[in-house]
Order: sequence, then structure tokens, then C-alpha cells
Amino acid sequence: MALLEPLYRVSEICAFGGIENVVICPGSRSAALTLAFVRSKKFRIQVITDERSAAFVALGLAQASGKATVLICTSGTAALNFSPAVAEAFFQEIPLLVLTADRPPEWINQHDGQTIFQQDIYGRHIIKSYDFPADYTHPDAVWMIERQTNEALAFARRGPVHINIPIREPFYPEEGEVYAGAFHPVSYLTGSPALEDSTWKALLEAWNRARTILVAIGQNHENLDTPLEALSEDGRVSVVADVISNVNIKNKISLHDIFLNKMQATPDLLITCGKSFISKSFKQFFRKNKPAVHWHVEEKTELTDPLQSVTAKITVPAAYFLKELAARAPGRAGNSAEEWRQMEEKSAAYLTGFLEECPFGELKATAMLFQHLQPGDILHLGNSMPVRYANLLASLLPGGVKVYANRGTSGIEGVVSTAAGQALGSKGRVHCLVGDVSFFYDSNALFAARPQNLSIYLVQNGGGNIFRIINGPGKQEELERCFITPPGRTAESLCREAGYGYTAIRSAEDLQEVLKNKEDGLVNNGPALFEIYTDGVLDSGLFHQLKAGFTL
Repeated sequence: MALLEPLYRVSEICAFGGIENVVICPGSRSAALTLAFVRSKKFRIQVITDERSAAFVALGLAQASGKATVLICTSGTAALNFSPAVAEAFFQEIPLLVLTADRPPEWINQHDGQTIFQQDIYGRHIIKSYDFPADYTHPDAVWMIERQTNEALAFARRGPVHINIPIREPFYPEEGEVYAGAFHPVSYLTGSPALEDSTWKALLEAWNRARTILVAIGQNHENLDTPLEALSEDGRVSVVADVISNVNIKNKISLHDIFLNKMQATPDLLITCGKSFISKSFKQFFRKNKPAVHWHVEEKTELTDPLQSVTAKITVPAAYFLKELAARAPGRAGNSAEEWRQMEEKSAAYLTGFLEECPFGELKATAMLFQHLQPGDILHLGNSMPVRYANLLASLLPGGVKVYANRGTSGIEGVVSTAAGQALGSKGRVHCLVGDVSFFYDSNALFAARPQNLSIYLVQNGGGNIFRIINGPGKQEELERCFITPPGRTAESLCREAGYGYTAIRSAEDLQEVLKNKEDGLVNNGPALFEIYTDGVLDSGLFHQLKAGFTL
């Protein structure tokens, strides 16, 4: 058996397990892994030097495909640079299989190059971690490598999994050395959990007692529209959907960020599905006004309760639960949901008037972009202000636009890289709306990947404008230097170097010209960046006006 043959088998098992995308960061100690995946000819390969960017590209590819992406790096700090994306994948439950080459254990902490403590390097931000044996000559070691790889692929369906792989020299195969032998694949056959009829009986008794019912969907990428549409026909039921919920039904409530602080009544029954909610107003409202009954539907066992009001945790898939609920719960007449719908209508009229009158800035630019997106497009939102503006303006998005954001950890790193990964794994156009601090922090993404279907909308308003908006920083004399941190640069030269089309936008007319020109090569052909210049002080003032100006 060739010295590196067991490592070649890892790629064969991954192919058998349905892996399609592999992101490789160059390195010598990881050479056998690199060559195993590249020479198999069974994968789509991306080679990216910057490990932090590469990991987010892998995350975006996994989002686009719904399957695990393999992520490979050499030993040392390369593995640490995967950490932000691994944490994001953990909290969003995005499938990743991380393969890190390592020194043999006897060389750890011996002042040898590119050597750190890599066992359990991602701590609790991982579904499962493994360590391969350092020596592969014994048949039991080969069996262990195959067994762990098979098991890792099964766990990776639920989030990031790490395999740490000690590799001795020589790192490279002998000339003509090719692995074409047998390996031991394992198929994992699973079924979906379901609730007992007795449990459904108790749930339906509570459902029937409730006079007002609110179904709220946080971050979600499943198609829940059919059961939600059916449930919303019940006169007691309102469906609240954050912009990252990807809910597209006719009666949804999406302007709750505008009106919720004016509401008084708390629903008798609250049902929440999905992961994080962007809306701070939503979270604060229910922390203060707790419903009598709150069901949280999430397949994992851990109790997540950001509203501090859960009375029952239902550990089944949301799609199953809502479909079964819609089938078992007959529609009821009534108008108790009318208050929520009236508030939505009043908020829509208020928002339309506000947008017509307000000057050009981040708010209007976001609204204009949303109104020009097409069904089938993908929108990837930056954190801090872009995702908050998007939640305020969610009603302007056309149906059929899929919305993503790195809201597992809500960090600013990796926004553009994740969008690039989405674009590499998608056929439709991917639009990334990002602030200037986030963009320049992740600007290596332009060089990591140049997907032809990526458009980046960079809001250049002089720094981290969220610090002008949240309470506290704006009152400090160090606001500009220590919080806003203006980048003091433009993206034009970066775009020129990276081969991205570039357009500077300084007015509504500039943006309108770009958006309406469907034949413009910067919109339809090749990667493009649109740098939208706005006044950060004006932006923050308009944001406060919009939030405070709604009256009944």
C-alpha cells in the first residue's frame, strides 16, 4: 500500500457521500489531500489563498447547494483562520467538512514550523471533531480513517465537522503513484421525526382555545409557504416574517419593525420557527408582553428562547409541523388578526410616503435596489445597517428573491466571500448589499473568486454608521476615531486589479440609470461593484425619522 493511500480514500468516500464542492487553501503538508480531491475529477474545485475568505466562500457554496462543502488547509494558523466561518456555519447549521493537515503529535509544541494545538481547535463551534491516526500502515488505522470519514459526512449534514489529519513526510506521492483500490462506503438512511397523535390532540386543544394566534418565522431557507398560506386563512392567525425568513405569502406581516412599538395586544398563542430574528422591536415586544402559550418549533434539542417566553419546545422540522398543523387544524372564522393586518397596511402607506419625500441615501438606495430585483435572484445582506434597512423594506422585495445573511454570529467578516461562494454555486444573479467597513475588511474576496453572476452594492457612507444610530457611541467624543472608523479609501482600484466592473453612484439618478439598463454589461455580464456614496450623518437621521415618525 502506498504511504499516502489512506488519505486518497477520503476523497473517494466524500464523492460517494454526495460531496460536490471543495475549497482548497494551498499548502505543503496538505498536499496529499489536495491532490486526492483534484485528481479524482469528481468535484468542483476552488483554490483560494486567504483561509478566512476561503472558509466563507465554502459556506456560501454550502448554502447554495444544501450539501456539505469540503474545506482543506495546511497545518498551523491556517486552521485558525477558518474559525469565523466555522462559527457562522455552526449557528446557522450549514454543512461543512473541514480537513486540516497537522504535524504528528510528537512534534507539537517543539518549536517546529507551522505547528499549533489543532485538536479540538474549533471548540464548541463544531458538531463533531475527529483526529486521524498519525501512522497508516496497520489495517486497523486504515479502517479507522474510513470509518471516521463516513461518520463525519453523516454529521456534516447538520453543520460543520472537523477532521484533523496528522501527516508525516513525504507529503507528495511518488511519480506514477495512483490510488485506484477499493474503499469501504457506508450509507446513512434516516427518517423524519413525527409527533404522536396524543401530542397533536393536546396541541390542537390549545390551538382551538386561542382567540389570537401569531406565527413568526425567523431566519429560514425551507419552503414553508404552502402551509403558512393555509394557516393564514384562519381569521385568528397572523404570519410575521423577517426579511431573512424567505416567506412569500400574500398576507404576511413584514413591516413589524415600523409599527410593533405601537401595539398593545399580545396574541394568546405564539408559534416561532426558524433561527434568529433581525427585528429588535419584535424581540423586545415579546420579552415585555409574554403570550400565554409559546411553541418554538426547531429540530435540535437545545432550548433557544430569545423572547424569554417559550412554554413548549417542539423538536420536529418546521416544514413537517406546519404542514401537519394546517392539515389537522380546520380554519376558523373571525377577525382577531385584523389589527395586525391594518397595522401592516398603515405602515405600508407611511413607508411609501416617506420614501417619496426623503433625499437620496442608504435607505432610498436600498429601496431602489429591492424594487429592481427579479424573481430567482439571490440577495446577500451585510450585517450592521444593511440587514436592518432590509428588514424595514422587506415588503418591497418581489416574490421569488432568496435572502441570505450571516446572522449565525452577525459578524462583519466574510460577507463578500460568502456572497461570492453563493454566486459560484448558483445560476441566478447574486446581489450583495454591504457597508464600507465590512467590504474593506473582506476585500480579499474580490481576488479569491470572480463569479460572473455577482453584483456588489457597496454603501460608502464614511464608516460604521450603526454607531451613529445605536444608543451610546454618538455621545462620545471618540465617536469618529474609535467607533465609526472611516475607511478613507475607495473600491475603484481594487476592482480594477481584481477584474470587477466598477461604477460610482452619487445620486438617485445614477442608481436608477444602472438599475434600469438591463443590457448594461455591469449588471448582466461579469462581476461588478457599484460604490454608492451617501452621507452617513444624513443616513442616521433618516433612519431615526423613519422609526419614530409612524403614528396611528
